[in-house]
Amino acid sequence: MFGVVNRVLFILLLGAFAAQATEIVHPVSAPRSNVRVFGFAEIDDDVYSADMVLSAEIALAPWFSLYGDGSFRFLSYSYEYSIRDGYIHNYANLHVNGFNETYVGAKMMAPRHLFNNVGLNLGWRFPPGEGSRKNRFHRLNVEPFALYEVSRNLQIGTAVRYNTFLEDANYMPGDEVGAKFSIAWKPFWNSDDISGWFVNETFLYQARFQESENRNLKKPYRKMDDAYHGMKMTAETGYRFAGFRYGLSRAPLTLGLNYEMHVGTLFGFETGHRLGIFVALN
Repeated sequence: MFGVVNRVLFILLLGAFAAQATEIVHPVSAPRSNVRVFGFAEIDDDVYSADMVLSAEIALAPWFSLYGDGSFRFLSYSYEYSIRDGYIHNYANLHVNGFNETYVGAKMMAPRHLFNNVGLNLGWRFPPGEGSRKNRFHRLNVEPFALYEVSRNLQIGTAVRYNTFLEDANYMPGDEVGAKFSIAWKPFWNSDDISGWFVNETFLYQARFQESENRNLKKPYRKMDDAYHGMKMTAETGYRFAGFRYGLSRAPLTLGLNYEMHVGTLFGFETGHRLGIFVALN
């Protein structure tokens, strides 16, 4: 039977399954239970946006968990300034807003007597709602990963990923490969009540090695010239409070800041910056 906290996490996870979201680059980690609510401000190729994100993971066992990321885009605004033919041109546009992509998946660890700290992350992205103008395809993400405990308060994670897409309306997106590296550090950590400061850094490099195809056209004209490579870097810091007691258990609370920089072209990562604050139950 789940404890009280796990029941709450499971209910919130079901809510995340029904929501929609932009993808968050999470650190490489073993299955664990946590719920996070983010508020994000983003600039992405001269488009300014504001999002609220719900991210949840529930560990059904120490070696297996289910997760989901969901968000709603409240505001997406762009402004351009140019001088052409001797005239000044100003362009302002309030974009359509609403739900973004949905990300759900499962994370599992290999048996320890076979492999130590090795696991597999399987994820699925659904097409977005009104709040996104790109990523209009179903995507399967396969991500083997490994963890290494440098010390009690420092963990390094590495992963490789493979993304493949479902054909839609005779468009076949090209497959992608990538590599991820993360550092999870807990300086000034109190192991007795499991509270203190933490710092996480995650780097993701991803490339589309196969051009997408428009299969509505004749074969010589199908290639869409969208091969790309791009990088995302995420850094977050926060403080985990021991929380209040209920019976023999605690309800821990975490407050933190999250920053992301992403660079790329076309269907990959777009040049931009993202800053957010988050509250977590974990």
